[in-house]
Amino acid sequence: MSKPLIELIVSESGDWEILRVKTDEVDTEYSGHSIGYHIWLEIMRDYLGCDIKIKEVSDEDMENERY
Repeated sequence: MSKPLIELIVSESGDWEILRVKTDEVDTEYSGHSIGYHIWLEIMRDYLGCDIKIKEVSDEDMENERY
């Protein structure tokens, strides 16, 4: 199997984005005014095999770098 191709296409104005993922089995696109972090994490998990952990901390903990 060849490596996945991840292509980010953005408009000149920055108003629209297309994120394309191509593998031997899949050719899919995500598009919108902004591609959310959850989509990027999904791609990393599903197509690149990364383990993903999402952790929520309080605003105070974030401000004080307690994460």
